[in-house]
Amino acid sequence: MAKKEQNEFEIARKKRRKKFAAQRNRKFIGALLLLAILCTGIYFFVEEDVAGIIGDRIASSSSAGAGFPVDISGTNVLDTFTAGEHFGVLTDAVYYLYAENGKQLLSAQHDFANPIVESSGRRFLIYDQGGNRLFVRMRDKILFEKEFEYKIISADLSADGMLSVVTSAQRYASQLHVFDSDYKEEIFTWSSSDEYIVCASADERTKTVAAAALSANEAGEIVTNIHVFTTEAAVELSEKEFKGSSVLSLEYDSDGDVKLICDNLAATISKEGEILGSYGYSSVPVACMNLPGVDGAAVVFDRFTEARATDVLFFTGNFGETKNVSVSGKYICSDQSESNTAVYCSGTAFVFSNRGESTAKLESEKDAVLVEILRESVLAVTRDQLCKVEK
Repeated sequence: MAKKEQNEFEIARKKRRKKFAAQRNRKFIGALLLLAILCTGIYFFVEEDVAGIIGDRIASSSSAGAGFPVDISGTNVLDTFTAGEHFGVLTDAVYYLYAENGKQLLSAQHDFANPIVESSGRRFLIYDQGGNRLFVRMRDKILFEKEFEYKIISADLSADGMLSVVTSAQRYASQLHVFDSDYKEEIFTWSSSDEYIVCASADERTKTVAAAALSANEAGEIVTNIHVFTTEAAVELSEKEFKGSSVLSLEYDSDGDVKLICDNLAATISKEGEILGSYGYSSVPVACMNLPGVDGAAVVFDRFTEARATDVLFFTGNFGETKNVSVSGKYICSDQSESNTAVYCSGTAFVFSNRGESTAKLESEKDAVLVEILRESVLAVTRDQLCKVEK
C-alpha cells in the first residue's frame, strides 16, 4: 500500500504537538528537580538544625549584657564546656551558657548531687554520677531526659550525638545502654557479670560501640578489656586485653577507630581489635584530653617537684607520631579543642596546636581554676569570675 502523503498543514501540526510535548517534559523534569532540591533542603535544614544554628547566632550577636569579666561569685564551679560557638559553666546548682562576647544566653538550675558534663558539637550532656538521672540539650531546647533504674557510672556523647550510658545493675557488675542520636529508642544493651564496665562510646558511621571494662587476672594485675560490638546486630566484633593498664578515657576518632588512654599507655584500636599504634609512658598523667570524632589526643604530666615544669605529650594520627613539650610552672588545668590545646600553669596559659607547636602565651591577672578554648579565645574561670585570658 502506498504511503499517504502528508500536506504541509499536517506536518505543521505534528511539529507543534512535538514542541508542546517537549515543553511539557521539560516542565515535568524541572518540577521533579525542584521537588528534589526542596526535599534535600528540608532534610538538611532539619538534620543539621539550621534554624537552631541561626537562632544561636542571633541570640549571641547582641552586645546587651555582654562583656568580661562575668561575676560568678557565690557558686562552686565544677567544670566548663563548649556547646557549638558558646561557652558553658557547670556549678553545683546551676549551669550557664555564654556567648564569646560574654553575654549570658542560658541559666538553668539542676538538682544533681554530683553533676558531670560532657559536650559534642552544639549538644551537651549533664548526668548525676552516682544518681540515676541525666539530660541532653542545646541552648534552646532539651532533647532527651531519662531516669535509669540503677545508678549512673559514666556517660558519653559521641561526635554524632549518640549517647552511651554505663549503669550499675542488679545481677551484673554493670550494664551499658546505647541510644541513637534521635534518642527515640535504646538501640543496644550489654551486661557483664565478671567485668566492671567503666566507660563506653558509640559511633554512628560504623554502627559500633566500644566499651572499656576492668577485671583482674590470676596474678592480681588490673586488666583493661576493650570490647567492640555492632549496634545493629548486637554482635561482638573484637576484644582486646591490656594487662596492667587502667583505662582513663575512651573515644572514637574521625576514621571510626577507638582512641584509648590508660594510666600507662595510649593506643588506637580498629573495630577488629587490631592495635594501629600505641605509646607507653612510665609516669601517671594528671590529665588527659581525648575529644570524640577528633584524631589524636594529649596527656599531661606534672613534673613540678623535680623539674619545676609540666610536660605535655601530644599524639597525632594513630598514636605513632608524638611530640613532648615542657612548660614552666605547676600544672593547674588544661583544655583541648579540635585544633588547639591550652595548658594553664601558675598564672600563664600556654597554647599549642594539637600537633604540639607553640602558638601563644597568655597571661591571667587572677589565678584560674579552669580554662576552656572557644574558637580562638582562651577563657578562664577564677574563684569568682569568668574572664578572657589576654595576650
